[in-house]
Amino acid sequence: MSLLSDIAYEHQARRIRLAQRTANRVRSVWGQADVSALDAWWDVLAPQVTGVVTAAQVTAARQSAPYLNNVSQVYGGAQGASLVPEAFGGVMLDGREVGPALFGAVTTTKKAIGAGMSPAAAMQAGMTFLGLLAKSAVTDMGRQADNTLATGRGYTHYVRLVNPGACSRCAILAGSDRFSKPFKRHPACKCTTVPIKDVDDIPKGMFASPEEYFESLSKAEQDRVFTKSGAYAIRNGADPISVVNARRGALTGGGLDGSPSRLVKTTIGRKADGSPLQVFLTGEGTTARSAFGRQELALTESYTKVGRYRRTTTARLMPEQIQVMAGGNAERAAELFRKYGYLR
Repeated sequence: MSLLSDIAYEHQARRIRLAQRTANRVRSVWGQADVSALDAWWDVLAPQVTGVVTAAQVTAARQSAPYLNNVSQVYGGAQGASLVPEAFGGVMLDGREVGPALFGAVTTTKKAIGAGMSPAAAMQAGMTFLGLLAKSAVTDMGRQADNTLATGRGYTHYVRLVNPGACSRCAILAGSDRFSKPFKRHPACKCTTVPIKDVDDIPKGMFASPEEYFESLSKAEQDRVFTKSGAYAIRNGADPISVVNARRGALTGGGLDGSPSRLVKTTIGRKADGSPLQVFLTGEGTTARSAFGRQELALTESYTKVGRYRRTTTARLMPEQIQVMAGGNAERAAELFRKYGYLR
């Protein structure tokens, strides 16, 4: 690894450990709660929970200066501007105060009980929410501190440092060197950023592309991160970005009890025997702005108008459906992945 990637990964690891410690502490406090008197409990212990998270946010911000000092030494530049760590404590990324945001653990628990969950399971759902939000509060404001200080020191671009084991949404951003806008993340995202001088200056030792990240994983991890059908598509030449984004527009169900959501089939017609023809579809990539959408509009000249955009009326199959239809035939799979916009 290059010195810069070493520095970046070490910084990321410290930030992740801090966020995990914070989540553990607030979950420990939550474990003292009485499910029959949640509001009263929150009034008493909310200051403690809020104080834990706020202090961790300030600590995360304090990690920025040593990190940027080391980065500046690699580039041979002056250290420049300094940061006010306390400015990054007590607030969430969306502007809410930490205390009211964390109260969501109480409302999550109540909603779960109202939906029929047992009190114990509902309390676990509230604990999960609280830990997730605490992690997000720390990592989000830590990244804000990193990027603020980097801007103050003259950096205008940065690359995403994908954490090993990252989800597919982060994986498809691996190595992207065009970030000059706010960091795209999901709750409790572990990815961090590396300031760079030039837009093509991706440090050695970092994943330079989604494909490189995909290839670094074992087959089991590829299946876990990208789903079995998604990984199958990528191994057969499909673009990881297209595969992951397709799921964003797919019809899904489940997940209400905390379990992962699952794809739901859509009926698009009838089979010869009269039974419904059901397939996994996605609406992602079907507008006139996308490659698949443009292709189908040119072929069929048939579209619907949704908002400002024209959308093809051709149903776009998910990789899961294509895998079934290909039946293990690699040539047929490649043909279908190309037809439905996953292969160039």
